[in-house]
Amino acid sequence: MARSLNKKYFGNRNIGSASVTTDDGIGGNGIASVTIGGVWSGFTQATSTVTFSAPQLPGGVTATGTVTITSGAPTLVTMTEKGSGYTALPTVTIADSDVGAETSGTATAVFEVDSGAVRSATNNENAITAYAYVTGGSRQVADIIKQVSSTRYKVKTATGTMICKLKSSASSAAGEMEIVATDATSGTYYVTKLTAHKATLTRGTGTVYVTGVATPWTFGTADATYCKIPNA
Repeated sequence: MARSLNKKYFGNRNIGSASVTTDDGIGGNGIASVTIGGVWSGFTQATSTVTFSAPQLPGGVTATGTVTITSGAPTLVTMTEKGSGYTALPTVTIADSDVGAETSGTATAVFEVDSGAVRSATNNENAITAYAYVTGGSRQVADIIKQVSSTRYKVKTATGTMICKLKSSASSAAGEMEIVATDATSGTYYVTKLTAHKATLTRGTGTVYVTGVATPWTFGTADATYCKIPNA
């Protein structure tokens, strides 16, 4: 008999950003810092700003910060809001609003480190990322609360709690949900059944696995044996 999923993969107990509580539990990461490299010149402290692109998860908070200019070049970004809901590093833009000519180097965001301290602002657990189609006609990020069977789950979204069934395509009707796995070449597959060790897949853009195959899964890097289940 196939083993049920471990409950540690359900829900998400992340605190989220420092400024609000509405993003608690949505998963993803915040931004710890920004690494500045390359050659910069022509920047003025009074007119220079730093901006971050928006997070990927619905309900996430966009990171914010201030930039320090020394001798015409950005030397430090001080985070004023780490943000939340980032599943990929944001684009960082340092700009000067005056009319001078600037030379820009590189500015790269760095994820905060997962402390493992549950219910703290530095906790980022490995919860399965799923999407559910809710009553009212919208597709929302969903936290799994309980496994009803290998194909059905009790999930929580921004609009409430419901029982959903995994679908072999994008969810489009109330009561449907999707988990999209990837292979080593980033090809996608819809998960139609999920157990503690294996995922049954339906091809999306991927060509490594055939529809109906049950293959081992991981939260880590996909390879010739393991598909990757998304987590945040």
